[in-house]
Amino acid sequence: MGSQMVSFKGTRNGLVIVLDPSREFEDIKNTLRSKMESARGFFSGAKFSIADMHQKIPTSQKDELEDICRQYGMVPNPDGSVVTRSKAARPYQSQSAIPSPVGDGEAALMVRRSLRSGQRIVYAGHVVVLGDIHPGAEVMAGGNVLVLGNCRGVIHAGIDGNSSAKVVAMRLSPTVLSIAGKRFTPDLTGQHAGYCRTARLSGKEFVFE
Repeated sequence: MGSQMVSFKGTRNGLVIVLDPSREFEDIKNTLRSKMESARGFFSGAKFSIADMHQKIPTSQKDELEDICRQYGMVPNPDGSVVTRSKAARPYQSQSAIPSPVGDGEAALMVRRSLRSGQRIVYAGHVVVLGDIHPGAEVMAGGNVLVLGNCRGVIHAGIDGNSSAKVVAMRLSPTVLSIAGKRFTPDLTGQHAGYCRTARLSGKEFVFE
C-alpha cells in the first residue's frame, strides 16, 4: 500500500496534517474524522497546518478539513493553514529532552518507534508514540501522552502540574502512571488491566475510561 491517507507530523510550529492526494476526498475526510475520534481529545489546543504535497488543495476542501479539526479543539496555524511539501517533509526530530515550545498550541513530539526497557523520552509538551511502550520504558510529558499501541511502561503526564493532562492508549496497562504528580500504580491483575484506553484526573481521583 502507498502512503497513509492521513498522517500527522510534529514540527516546531505545530502539527502538519499530511494527505494522500491520490485518494478520494470523502475517504480523506472520513479518515481524518476517525483519527480525531480515536485521539479522544488529545490534540485539543494544538496548532495545525494542512500539507499541500503535490497540488494546491481547493479552498472548499481545505475549509471542510479545517472545520473537522476545529470541531476537535485544534487551532489553525496563524502562519498559514496550508504548508508546502518541502516544509511538511521536515519533522521535528525526536530527542531525549527538548525545551518547551512557545505559544498556546504546542507541537507534539512524534516518537516513530516502540520504546523498550531502558529507553526514556522527556518532553515539555504532548508526546505521541507510534508503537508500543514496553515494561521498563518511560515517558515523561508536560502535556498528554498518546500511545498508538500497547502501553505497559512507566508514564508521567502533566509533569509541570497540568492536571488536565490525559494518557490515551490502544491498550492501557502501565506499570506506573502519574498525572500532575499524582501517582497511580495499577493492579495489573485487577479490573483495569488492559481494558482502559484513557486515564485522566477528576479532582484528586483517577478516572479510567
